[in-house]
Amino acid sequence: MLHKLLLAIIPLLFIENICEPTGDRVHECYSCPGSSPNCDDTCDGRYCYKAEFIADGYTTVKRGCLNDTDGGIQVGLCEETPSNLPGSDLRAIERMCVCTTDKSKSRSVWVEQGLLLGKIYKLADNYVQIFRGIPYAEAPIGQLRFKRPVKRARWHQEYAALDYGAPCLQFMEFHKNDKFAGSNMQNESEDCLFLNVFTPYDPEEESKLHPVIVWIHGGSFLAGSGDTGIDMEVITKHFTSNGVALITLNYRLGLLGFMNYKNNDHIEGNFGIWDLVMALEWIQTNVKQLNGDPTKVTVMGESAGAAAASVLAVSPKTKGLLHRAIMLSGSSTAGWAIHRFGQPAWSVNNIVSYINCQKELDKQKIQPLLKASGLPIISEECNMQEQIPECLGNSEGMNSIELVECFRNELNLSSFSFRYALATELGVSKMIVDDELIPQSGAELISNNARVPIIIGVAQHEWAHKKAQDYGLNEFKNISIEDCNSNIRKIINEHYHTGCAKKLHDSTLELIANASFLRYIDTPENNRTLIRVVYGLQDLEADIQFVAPAQREIDAYVMNGIPVYAYSFNYFPKSAIYEEEQKKYSIFGQETLKVKRKELQIRRNGQPRAFHGLDHAYIFTNGYSSNLHIEPFSRRDQQMAKMLSAMITNFAKYGKPTPVEWNGFKWIPFTNESAQYAILDLPPRKAIGSLHWPATNFWNKEMALFEKLSLREKSVQTLSEELTADERLQLAAYRRAWWALWLLVGMIALVIWVSIICIVVTRCHSPRAKPYNNIVVNS
Repeated sequence: MLHKLLLAIIPLLFIENICEPTGDRVHECYSCPGSSPNCDDTCDGRYCYKAEFIADGYTTVKRGCLNDTDGGIQVGLCEETPSNLPGSDLRAIERMCVCTTDKSKSRSVWVEQGLLLGKIYKLADNYVQIFRGIPYAEAPIGQLRFKRPVKRARWHQEYAALDYGAPCLQFMEFHKNDKFAGSNMQNESEDCLFLNVFTPYDPEEESKLHPVIVWIHGGSFLAGSGDTGIDMEVITKHFTSNGVALITLNYRLGLLGFMNYKNNDHIEGNFGIWDLVMALEWIQTNVKQLNGDPTKVTVMGESAGAAAASVLAVSPKTKGLLHRAIMLSGSSTAGWAIHRFGQPAWSVNNIVSYINCQKELDKQKIQPLLKASGLPIISEECNMQEQIPECLGNSEGMNSIELVECFRNELNLSSFSFRYALATELGVSKMIVDDELIPQSGAELISNNARVPIIIGVAQHEWAHKKAQDYGLNEFKNISIEDCNSNIRKIINEHYHTGCAKKLHDSTLELIANASFLRYIDTPENNRTLIRVVYGLQDLEADIQFVAPAQREIDAYVMNGIPVYAYSFNYFPKSAIYEEEQKKYSIFGQETLKVKRKELQIRRNGQPRAFHGLDHAYIFTNGYSSNLHIEPFSRRDQQMAKMLSAMITNFAKYGKPTPVEWNGFKWIPFTNESAQYAILDLPPRKAIGSLHWPATNFWNKEMALFEKLSLREKSVQTLSEELTADERLQLAAYRRAWWALWLLVGMIALVIWVSIICIVVTRCHSPRAKPYNNIVVNS
C-alpha cells in the first residue's frame, strides 16, 4: 500500500493530469499540462502509475492502471517501494509516480476517533469534499448484536473514507438492484454502521461552516442504505453548491434493528433508531472538522425514514442534537410507524415461534413472491431455514433475555430468501414505545415534545402506482361487494389492530369499514369496475397511512406554537416513467440477469398523479427513484428539481423554505389562524385548509369519534410475557374470591328483599291493617 503521506508538509495536493518523475529528483512529481500520454487513458477513474526499473544498467519505464484495493493510495506522491504495484519486482523500482485521472485532491482531517482521509473535487466553480464509509459506531456483531450501538473506539492509522461502507442486511428487495447502490448491495453485512459526508469546501476559507442535512432513507425499516438513490453529482449540485452539507447513513433494519423484548422492567428495541441517535451524537462531535455547522443540523427522511425523523425531532434523547426536521411522506403518528397495541409482530417471542417452526410461514403467499423475484427456496422443512439454532431446543422454558442471548450467538441470517420470507409474513418493522427513546405514541408524543420547526407533507396520490394485483383483484369485470369489503376490512384491521391505543370492538371496526366503503367505493351508479375499485382502495390507503397522520402531526405542532410548513407534492413529469425490474436466474450454474422495462400508466381520468417517492427523483437524482426512471429528464423537470432543492436547503439555512419569494410564491407556515399548505408544482401555489380536505376531517375527526365512543375500558397494553403457573393460580384465586364476594352480596340482598316482602305481606293480613271494618253507617 502506498502510504506515509507527509500531512504536515503537503496536506492538500491537486493532481489534475498525469504526474511525471523528472531529472534526478527521485521523490518529486510534476503535473503535466494538458493530456499526457504517460498513463493509459483506459484507467477509467482508477490510479495510473509510471515506474522506472533499473536492471543490468538499463532503465525500463512501465505504465499501467492501479486499483485502490487497500484504500490507502496517496495521490501525486513518488514512492521508492510501493507495496501494491501489480506484477513488479519491488526491489528493482528506483522511482515511481502514482496519479489519478479525476480532478481531485486528498484531504485528511482529525476526528474524535483519529485521522480521516477524504477527497476534494472541483465541480465548475465549486469545491466539494467527500468522506464516505465513516464508521460512527462499533460493528453491531457478536456480543453487540441486538444491543444499542456502542461508540466507535479510536483507530491508530489514517482511515481512508474513500468509498461507501457495506449496507446493512436487507430484508426486502426494494433496493437490491438500485441504479446507484446496486453493486454495493452485494456487500451487505451486519457490520454496517457507516455514514457519508458531502460538504462544501472553500480553499480560501477552510474553516467556514455550513448547515447540515442528515438524510434517513426509507424502505419500511426493512431495506435501503445511505447510498440508495444517491447520485453524487446531483447532490453536489443541489446541496453543497447551495451551501449545505449532506450526510447519509446506514442503520440496522428488520429483525436486527427492530426486534423487541422485555428486559426486566423495561422494553428493549428500536436498535435501528438508536443507531440514528448515535450518528447524530457523532455529527455533533465531529462535523465541525468536516466544515459542517453542529448548531444547524436538520434531519430529513422519506416514508419510514420520515417516521424516524419525526421521532428524532421530539425524542427526549435528541435534545440539542438536531434543530429542524423534514418529513417527506411519513409520520410517527401513522399506524405503521409505532406499535401501540397487543404483541408486536417483531417481538422476540413471536419471531421465535417462526424460527423453531411452531408457526408456519404462509407458503401460498410467500413462495410466489420468491419465485417472481428469482430467489431460491432453500428449504421447505422449517420456514425455509438452513438451520435452526440449537439453543432453541427448550425455548418454551426460556425467558426473553435468554432467547435474545440465543439469537445473539447462533441465529444465522445469511439467507436472503429466509429474511425476505420472514419480512413478508411479519410486515413493516415498527418502532416500539420503550419509555425512554420513545416515551409515548401517536399524536401525544408530538404534542408533549414538539420543539423544532418542521416541513411535512405528502404526495398528491401516495399509492397511485399500486396495481390491482396488490389487492388480489385480477379480472377486468365488476367487483363484488364482498371483494370490496374484504379489502377495506383488511386495510382497516391492519391500521387499527396495532395502530390504535386500545382494542376496538369488531362492531366498531365494521362500522368504520362501512363508512369507508361509502366514502371511497360506493357510487350512485354502483359502478364497481376494477379500475374504479382500485382507485378507491388507493385513496383509502393513502389517506389512512399518510395524509391523516401528517395532518395529526401538523396539528400537534401548531398547538405548541412551533413553525410547521405543510405541502402536497403534485408535480408530475411530462416525460414517460419507466419501471425497471431486474431478476437473476441460475441456468446451468451460470447466473443470468434479466432486465424488464415497461412504462407506467399513472393517470386518473387522463390526469397525471404524483405518487409515493416521486419527489426523491428531483432531490437526489435526475429522474430516478426506486427502479423508476423518468426519461428524458426535461428542462421542466430540471426547473422543478432546482425549486425543490432550493426550498429544502433554504429551510436548513434559514428555517424558512422561501426567505424570499420564489417567482412570486411565498410558503407560509400552517397556523390555526391561517390554515394553508403549499402545492409543490410548477408554478407553486397555496391551498387553503387542512391537507387534502375533507379526507383528514373524515379520519381525524369523524372516525376518531367512533374510536372514542367505543374503546373498551382497559389500559393500554405494552409488551408482556405469558403469565407463569403461579401467577395463573393467583389470578384464578382472585377471580374465585371476586365471584364469591359478589355471590355473598347477592344472597344477602336476596334475603333482605325476601324479608321485606314477608313483613309487608304479614302486616297486610293483620286485623289491625283494616281499621274501618267496624264502622256502622245508619241509614
